[in-house]
Amino acid sequence: MRSLLGFIILFCLLGQTQNVLAQQKKRIREHRVFDEKAKPPNGFLIDFSYGIHLPLADMAENYKYNFSLAGKVQYIFSNNLALGLVGDFQFIDDMKTDVVANLREEEGFIIDRFGQLSDVQLGQRGFFLGASISYLIPMLKNYKRSGIEVRFEAGYEQHWVRIEVLGSDIFALSDEYRKGYDRMTTGFAMRQYIGYRHLDRNRLLNFFGGFDIMQAFTKNRRGYNFDTRQEDSKNRIDILIGFRIGITLPIYIYTPETQEDVRFY
Repeated sequence: MRSLLGFIILFCLLGQTQNVLAQQKKRIREHRVFDEKAKPPNGFLIDFSYGIHLPLADMAENYKYNFSLAGKVQYIFSNNLALGLVGDFQFIDDMKTDVVANLREEEGFIIDRFGQLSDVQLGQRGFFLGASISYLIPMLKNYKRSGIEVRFEAGYEQHWVRIEVLGSDIFALSDEYRKGYDRMTTGFAMRQYIGYRHLDRNRLLNFFGGFDIMQAFTKNRRGYNFDTRQEDSKNRIDILIGFRIGITLPIYIYTPETQEDVRFY
């Protein structure tokens, strides 16, 4: 009985060993070959990015720097040309100009409607909405979607001073009066970008990073600043220059002519 049981166990082990060897042999025969004639597929690229920028020209009068969170959806063609839509939110809780200085008393506080000392938090908020066109220049022979990316965007820019009252209500900064201090500025804007983009064939590691610059042709839409007691209707040039990094979620559309660059055998 023991001999029979031992024979059965030995037979099972030999069978399992043969299966393992067969699988290993199959793996050896299976390898990847890059087809240089294969075209990259068309598809959608969903970008998420974070940037930091310095203001120049008229924008530097009030702001020190800002951060931005951006999202973009674009359609990329097999020739690496891409068209898309972009949205960018700009923010910072720091200011160069104290736009409510005329409301402060000697110690720097503001008297609220109840006669108590109060204060405000100043910052910058803004956004950009527009359309983009870009082109990816491959830098590696075997990677048609990895290289230098150049991009142009055009759209609408809006930025303003965020005034947050800390504590009690301040009558001079109620909703209507606050408009005389917030420097609401809008206008047409253009943005240029150059950087590096990598789109992995296996869609696991997709990232980009580079430098961008914005030129916006804007006006203060309030027309009058309460703190300076002056009209403000001049044509402005607002510039932001900085660095941006991000990740990409690719959604490709495959056809018989645009298969994966990697084939399995």
